[in-house]
Amino acid sequence: MKAPRDRSGRESEPGALLEVAVALPVADVFTYRDLPREGRLPLGSQVVVPFRGRKVTGFVVGHPEAIPPDAPEKIRPILAVVGDSPVLDQAVLDLCRWAASYYLAPLGEVLCAALPSGERASSSRRLRLTAAGQAAADGSANAGLAAMALDTADRALLARIKQARTLSQAHVARSSSAGMDRVTFLIERGFVEVADTLRGAGRRRRDLGTADSEGAPPPSEVPPTLNAHQEAAFSALLGALDRGYATFLLQGITGSGKTEIYLRIIAEARQRGRGALVLVPEIALTPQLAARFRARFGDDVAVLHSAVPPGERAAAWRRLRRGEVGIALGARSAVFAPVRDLAVVVVDEEHDGSFKQEDGFRYHARDLAIMRASQASALAVLGSATPCLESYHNVVLGRFGRLLLPVRANPAAAGRPLPAVEIIDLRRHPAGPGGLLSPPLALAVDQTLAAGEQSILFLNRRGFSTMVHCCACGFVLRCNACAVSLTLHRARGHLLCHYCGRAEPIRQLCPQCKSPSLEGMGSGTERVEAQVRERFPGARVARLDRDTADGGRGRVEEVLARVQRGDLDILIGTQMVTKGHDFGNVTLVGILQPDQGIHLPDFRAAERSFQVMEQVAGRAGRGERPGRILVQTYSPEHPAIQFLVRHDYEGFARDELAQREAAQYPPYSRMVVLRLEGRDAREVGDAAGDVARCARAVADTSTRVLGPSEAPIPRLRGRARFQVWLSGADRGKLLTVSRAAQRMPLPRSVRLEVDVDPQSVL
Repeated sequence: MKAPRDRSGRESEPGALLEVAVALPVADVFTYRDLPREGRLPLGSQVVVPFRGRKVTGFVVGHPEAIPPDAPEKIRPILAVVGDSPVLDQAVLDLCRWAASYYLAPLGEVLCAALPSGERASSSRRLRLTAAGQAAADGSANAGLAAMALDTADRALLARIKQARTLSQAHVARSSSAGMDRVTFLIERGFVEVADTLRGAGRRRRDLGTADSEGAPPPSEVPPTLNAHQEAAFSALLGALDRGYATFLLQGITGSGKTEIYLRIIAEARQRGRGALVLVPEIALTPQLAARFRARFGDDVAVLHSAVPPGERAAAWRRLRRGEVGIALGARSAVFAPVRDLAVVVVDEEHDGSFKQEDGFRYHARDLAIMRASQASALAVLGSATPCLESYHNVVLGRFGRLLLPVRANPAAAGRPLPAVEIIDLRRHPAGPGGLLSPPLALAVDQTLAAGEQSILFLNRRGFSTMVHCCACGFVLRCNACAVSLTLHRARGHLLCHYCGRAEPIRQLCPQCKSPSLEGMGSGTERVEAQVRERFPGARVARLDRDTADGGRGRVEEVLARVQRGDLDILIGTQMVTKGHDFGNVTLVGILQPDQGIHLPDFRAAERSFQVMEQVAGRAGRGERPGRILVQTYSPEHPAIQFLVRHDYEGFARDELAQREAAQYPPYSRMVVLRLEGRDAREVGDAAGDVARCARAVADTSTRVLGPSEAPIPRLRGRARFQVWLSGADRGKLLTVSRAAQRMPLPRSVRLEVDVDPQSVL
């Protein structure tokens, strides 16, 4: 290969070879030449490279010694290096390599997901006007004859580009397929040109300190005295801390003091100069937990989650990378945090479904956390009152150790059994309008208010009405882009699709028959709030769900602080109220309409329903006064509810695992779902059929191939959805079949996504 020549025509010294994973959905890595420099560009460096006529970002993942045999004759050099140091350290690179292999995801996309948005350099294709386009947009006579062929829509697009100076090509493509056809027309006629732009490359931000930590107090919390069960659990973890990798399931009832165990074992790791990583499932849980960590560790804590502004999150991430902070605390994506010399990995509420990333790079943060601990020879601690059945099964098989905390840590509640669970059979006690407040539950709330105590009412549906239909003709208002009904949000004054976010104004007339007979059906937390305010006019009431959480930064903390101070009498909410919160004066929990979750067509429905009910039940009776749990249901005989009455997780787990084993569902098998999406349902269905035939041709008798079939929600965000399910005991064979499906040629308009270890059939 000839060496490239510089502008004077002299041969320049070629740089070293680099293996680069580009931040695009392509499976391969590509070979480039480095720019001339002293020494090698470190692994994990972020670079800009030419790729298929574009400038894109990528990551250096290898240093090949020789030119690969399949390399093109001329290997192009990288264009630039982003930043002064590698953005990803070796530990995170190793984790990303494993994740890309396990989840069958492009390595470049995995590496991009490992970075906070403030550290990523991003490339985009933007449209800008040529001189002819500028003249046409201005209406100039110099625009030429070609401008006479422009219609109103063409001129409108030229005006948009002129006003914005440049316009994202992806934005125009998302607006409509006709939009891109118009762009192509304008490019071909010389009115518009495409330019690659990079954002974030080389930008420097002021380090803002540890995210969320400005003004954080020095360590001040005095650790409480451990009870005998906590002492035993902590001693077991301490004995394992320096012995290399091990995973323990810390199974403790709600209020048993699991967080104190986390704090103690992390303190031991920090005394040894080693780092810790703590994952929590909900952003709503983070402020309270972060406050406890800062009270114990001061500003040695970096908080990483999406509610922290990107600049602050990037600054905290860099402080971790430099070793200035030793503890990372955050939600799902914090599993990639660059903690130095990792010794302890904690996954709190490890059963929670929000640890699974459900779009793009589909990973499970709990499983990645375990792998990260293994690669770092660290200690993994999975905490839960209701562990996922996979973790429980790993204990049964001896893969995980188990530490039990069977009593509450608060001395005032330690000798007391868990709150009594009472079933309200709605077949005998009708709940009135909306099926929300039965007479026994309303009476219990009255009694709680009279005693000066607090109540939590839990309903895992937000909005006012879950659907709106016409009483005259039966028409149901649905999202135009998704095959789901629109939810009425009366407080916001609109109908909302909970899948794509599409909002429509509330209608007065039926779109089909024009009758003024539209009526809401089903209930959400907004309707509960309205009924509670009407039924208990003197009570101080608040709602905590995604709608109220979106009201601005600090809204969640404000509501939780009001409950903690005793400024609220009744808190209404979704899963955001179920876990992690320690309210000493809450003595009543009402669970409304659990039947919706129990009877979902999903093999995990019973497990999730039991977990969420047990978790919200654990909010009551954590202080000096005993608690009560009232469950309103039409299915009092369902096993999930019967085991809840006895607070019998062990019995539920054994019963549910027996059913899973009979049906060969996880954890007794592995599953992969191949999801196909596209605009045209027939085209997607045909492609799904081809994928299923390919899978059957590759699979052996140990692998089951089910489908193709329409997804339970057959259309989302304007795209038709089909799926093919793979299951079997041998993970390697499942991945072989999945890789064969990934290599299949499909129509350009059809997208195939592979979901390894899917958590939902929807």
